[in-house]
Amino acid sequence: MALRGVPQHSSIVGGSTADRLLNCPASLAACRALPPSADAPSAYAEEGTFAHAVMDGLMRERASGDTDLAACAQALLGLNIYDRAVTREHLDGLILPALEQLAVLEGHFGAGRGPFAPEVLGVEQRVRFPGIPGAFGTVDLVLGDDEYLILVDWKFGQGVGVRTVYSDGEGTFVNPQLMYYATAALHTKPRWFRKRRIVVAIIQPRSVEPLTFTEITRHEIRNFVQDLHNSVLAAVDRDPPMRKGEHCRWAPCKVACPLWTGPLLDLAVLQPVARETAPPKHMVSNYALYLGFAKHLLDTCLQLKAEVDAQMHAYLENGGTIPGWKLKDKPTRRQWVDTDTVYAELTELGFSDDEIWREPELVTFQQADATAKRRGVKIPDELRVAPPSTGTTLATSDDPAPPVERTALVEKFAASLRMLQQAGK
Repeated sequence: MALRGVPQHSSIVGGSTADRLLNCPASLAACRALPPSADAPSAYAEEGTFAHAVMDGLMRERASGDTDLAACAQALLGLNIYDRAVTREHLDGLILPALEQLAVLEGHFGAGRGPFAPEVLGVEQRVRFPGIPGAFGTVDLVLGDDEYLILVDWKFGQGVGVRTVYSDGEGTFVNPQLMYYATAALHTKPRWFRKRRIVVAIIQPRSVEPLTFTEITRHEIRNFVQDLHNSVLAAVDRDPPMRKGEHCRWAPCKVACPLWTGPLLDLAVLQPVARETAPPKHMVSNYALYLGFAKHLLDTCLQLKAEVDAQMHAYLENGGTIPGWKLKDKPTRRQWVDTDTVYAELTELGFSDDEIWREPELVTFQQADATAKRRGVKIPDELRVAPPSTGTTLATSDDPAPPVERTALVEKFAASLRMLQQAGK
């Protein structure tokens, strides 16, 4: 299975930025004012892209008539997809749980009316949002039967859970990313929606809530179109509204936003308060107020730090210079050298096959070390090596690690390009 090409997002709004633009129209100009980022995708993003590629292939298998998707997934073990080989951990932690949650979702719509056997209408379906030039998105999976149309969005992160419906204190609202995709799909493929009820769903197998879904109406879609159009108009106005909130979580413009940098000034003038060891009962003391305010400011600063780090990294990757900082090679985790060598060496140390293999892979370092300890032997260090670094990370100028110069990055890129050209001949 190969990952289809991923198009560039709209310069105005896309599914992942719809929430931000709706809540803070000023973010459009603020993000455009930032220097272009050449930062490499994070390991988490790469893992998500890999998992999406696997699910893309499995859903296409389903569309072609294969119904035993678990068996299809098992058959992928050891195959290279996107940028890595499929492992047992991938199947057990990501792929099979996602398939299980998809079955739960479909079972809900079959309850009380017979088996729900929808047709796969779209996989990685590109859709266009109406009325905004260049605004489009990609729907991961579209299923449909005579009554329901279900749009599924795969999420493979394990940090922040993403839900279909949220509450803002004034009521509930549907995740704007899903509303964006549903609206764009209705505009692009209107025949899919005829006489069908519309359901949007998020499947995030490693979240506390691995499945959330809700039904939306055409009235909600019309309102969403109007709201997003109004936000775009506000964004290009002379004085767009600026608001801080949860929509800022992944916003790169936090680094220059006065609503975010303001707490740095507040923190600088925050006066310490005498510590209390015996809190007064039934009242809020000055010390309690101080702690609450300080905690809020520090949490804000931590979020701002993450964004500043990301933009510093991108700036240095682009060849810039920042006093006191440099790039160094990102550390890599050690791994076994080639399988035959490891097998021969561990066998020589007295390991049995069951102590060497956890089919179809070698045992982990931890498992091998435990066996070596029981047998009173030592595993040679040369069996475990760290692969060459494939990325860079920030470091202070006095860090002993050698700096990665911009010229070195260019040479690495040129070497990679030559290898690709040679492979294509």
